[in-house]
Amino acid sequence: MNSALVIIDAQVNMFEPEPVYRADEMLDRLVELVSRARAADVPVIFVRHNGGPDDPDRSGSPGWEIHPRLKPAPRESIVDKHTPDSFFQTGLSGVLAARGINRLILAGMQTEYCVDTTCRRAFSLDYSVVLAADAHSTVDGVIPAEQIIAHHNRVLGAFAEVVPASTISFDSSPVPDFELEAITSADRSAIRSGLDEWPEYEKWLSIGAGRPFWPHTHPARFADALKAMWDPAFSPRGHYVDPPRWEVGLARTFLRPLENIPPAFRKANLQVVKGAVDHLLQNPRNPLSAQIRPLDGQLWLYDSRDLRLFYVPHVTRDPDGRERHYIFLVWSAPGIPVYNPFA
Repeated sequence: MNSALVIIDAQVNMFEPEPVYRADEMLDRLVELVSRARAADVPVIFVRHNGGPDDPDRSGSPGWEIHPRLKPAPRESIVDKHTPDSFFQTGLSGVLAARGINRLILAGMQTEYCVDTTCRRAFSLDYSVVLAADAHSTVDGVIPAEQIIAHHNRVLGAFAEVVPASTISFDSSPVPDFELEAITSADRSAIRSGLDEWPEYEKWLSIGAGRPFWPHTHPARFADALKAMWDPAFSPRGHYVDPPRWEVGLARTFLRPLENIPPAFRKANLQVVKGAVDHLLQNPRNPLSAQIRPLDGQLWLYDSRDLRLFYVPHVTRDPDGRERHYIFLVWSAPGIPVYNPFA
């Protein structure tokens, strides 16, 4: 999976003048997590709360700043929020989608507010969530802070893998290695993440086990999902007939960026995606197509002026012994415009 470390509200006001429970230990663990993530080339994202005019974390105040020991690196994202939900009316979903992130490692403050809300919301958005059990904190309330933390570590186990910070792994599968003009490191990282999702889909289709992000196969279901993104009044059909020769599966890394296209441009861009998939469904390994070619032993590329689409064409057998041909959509990226010297 493609991971990101999300540090929630690690701002100066959480450490002074009224520090959270075991503030010094907390800060040391956050620093260690950030250092390990950077060493593993895992994105670090800082979420920063913006309080009201009379709050110690009001925008621009000394308490609002990220703690200096955790100073974000030049290219690391800071996501500002105004509620306990790090996703609500923020750019966090877009930041994650642009990098193909599907696993979130959460740490920070405060346990019963922003950490709790963000953890639950991430789970509902289909992210794989890891909570650093000893790297979130709060202050005494109705019950002591120590009990609040212990209670939430137990309760949030329904939504996340809750483990000590020292045991959290930042390792990931190797980045795909192939030569391709103008491909970015973010593209490669997202492709790796999408490929990591493919075995779960294959298991679901072939033996009926597992829980893939996209538990569907019919291309019309995919087309309906795209249309629903640009037409809020449209509802996908409940049943699809006429089994196609080639079916469609997809990774969350493929769908999430499409959901984050600004509404003004969504319809035109999604129609380009649909056209590309329709082309692939005719024959995703077509040797005569100038737009289709293999990149390695499993990954293929649809390459046009408007769109690059990375996918895996595959054949398996379902539990009834039927042969199933499908394409698994991994990632999409802008196409490379063709330079015309005579234009």
